[in-house]
Amino acid sequence: MVSSQDLPYITDQEVPDSIASIDYSVLRKQFFKFAVEPPANVDSLTIELYAKSLIIEAQQKELKADFAKFYSNLGTFRGDIASIDYALQHTDKQESSDLYEQILIEKAINLLYIDQLQESYEIAQEALKFAEKSKNLSNEWSLKNLIAVLLVNNNKAVEGIQVLKEIEETYSTDKIRNIFPYGDEASHKETLASVQYSIATAYYDINKLDSATHYISKIEQYAKDASDNDYYLSYVGLQAGIYIKSHNFKEGLKFTNQYLVENLDADDDELSHSYALKGIAHKGLQQPEEALAAFLKTDSLHETGGADYFFQELKTTYDYLLTHYKNTGNSTKQIEYLNKMITYEEDYGSLSKTIGDGIVASYTIPQLLSEKEAVIQSLEGDKKQRNVGLIFFISLGLLALFYALIQYRKRRILKQRFEKLRAIYSEWVVQETNPIKEAEPALAVVEPEIDGPLSHIKPAQLEKIQEGLDRFEKKALFTSHNVTLKSLAAQIGTNASYLSKYINVEKSDNFSTYLSDLRVNYVLKELYASHKLRSYTVAAIAEEIGFSNVKSFSTHFKRVTGLSVSYFIKNLEGIKETAVTKKDDNVIDFLERINKTG
Repeated sequence: MVSSQDLPYITDQEVPDSIASIDYSVLRKQFFKFAVEPPANVDSLTIELYAKSLIIEAQQKELKADFAKFYSNLGTFRGDIASIDYALQHTDKQESSDLYEQILIEKAINLLYIDQLQESYEIAQEALKFAEKSKNLSNEWSLKNLIAVLLVNNNKAVEGIQVLKEIEETYSTDKIRNIFPYGDEASHKETLASVQYSIATAYYDINKLDSATHYISKIEQYAKDASDNDYYLSYVGLQAGIYIKSHNFKEGLKFTNQYLVENLDADDDELSHSYALKGIAHKGLQQPEEALAAFLKTDSLHETGGADYFFQELKTTYDYLLTHYKNTGNSTKQIEYLNKMITYEEDYGSLSKTIGDGIVASYTIPQLLSEKEAVIQSLEGDKKQRNVGLIFFISLGLLALFYALIQYRKRRILKQRFEKLRAIYSEWVVQETNPIKEAEPALAVVEPEIDGPLSHIKPAQLEKIQEGLDRFEKKALFTSHNVTLKSLAAQIGTNASYLSKYINVEKSDNFSTYLSDLRVNYVLKELYASHKLRSYTVAAIAEEIGFSNVKSFSTHFKRVTGLSVSYFIKNLEGIKETAVTKKDDNVIDFLERINKTG
């Protein structure tokens, strides 16, 4: 059986005869089809095994191009950059420039999805050079579009708009038929609309509201002509922002409410952004109670969404709530929102640029720290509270929404990921409810090779470590807050160096990742089985399973599942609580399968 050391990034599970017996060309065709749009009756593990069978045979037959294609498609299916890089390493860009160019494009797009914007930009530029050399018009213009979006999102809106307008001018002519020869008239119009929407949002970001209005009206017309509800909602959302930024708060509130009512599939991040706009509109209309309610809702949704999505209106939200708690004399809440403002500036605000009219779109962290210190001193009775004149009224702005095609694909990918996870959970429930009683096998002691990575550890010590980790996993001891490599080594009766080396080799992870994966896998099962746990806050769940803070929990949960915690729980609401008798299956095996869901 081929191991991950021989061919990395593929499952160690053996390929069954039902797959291995399929003709190579037939299996190849099915794999490429399923990796792009997997049918409901084919789970992600099956696609992984398809890939493994094909990769092994391609290696044996020295089919280098196929070998790279399989790895690239597998990486895109899972959202795994490492697999795509491995494909690039095994692609000769001199002999297979077309293939190398296509894999570069896949890497750039996947980097965009995980917000690695600068690296995505650099890879897209490299791919563009190949496309221009190969005269692949479809790739060339698609890459220009991607580069323009990346420029806009990297605070280079003017440069991005120039590229987008060049694309719009070309796509508005018959040249688009040569660029995308296999598209029909409807798809060509949708492609043009996606570019025009990107231009509208970019103009909005730099306060060119007349130009933004001009382009968003084109989106409205397209949405009506094509009966495209996604584009219509994008029009409503951006039009709301334009009205509010123009101080036409009444119309802005009307459009924002319409967006909230009609966009029922929005996740907590999107909703938090819309409620921030609603709060700004109520504030402009001198409706303080409604503004306070909207801003509190913004903050609540932002927290449940994982607190890792930042937008400029969030500063206005924190500013308003901080001022409110100053006026009501609630010092504890003042410190809470000063801390949130500091976190915002550290993670996002320092990247902000001057938006226009001389208004700087960032606070200074020293000012925030100074105000926080003043409030703390007031609470301690050391000094009277000092008003340092901290907050500037910031310009109203709306971060560009992902242009419509990417936004649509993101929602579709999230839904697919959840459905695949749910299918795995359903299978788990059946297995847990009706377990096949078998004699529990004895643990197979790891026997190191003579020159293997564990050869310096005695067999008795290896057996002790293996049994200790098995007990650690089965009894869910990893949910303790006090687990460290050193403490676990002491509990097992070994030293930290041996334990760390064992985990690196046998679990294919460092200790920190191994511990986080155990916790995430555990909470996935618990959330699926317990309706009560789903009612907890994200912070409470993180605390329950041993994470030190909610941000760390959210980050590791998204790394494992590709979904935010709140999105996962929200979509579990239709699943009834499942009472099952848990068996002592290996949690790591289950986690490995979940990680194959893309």
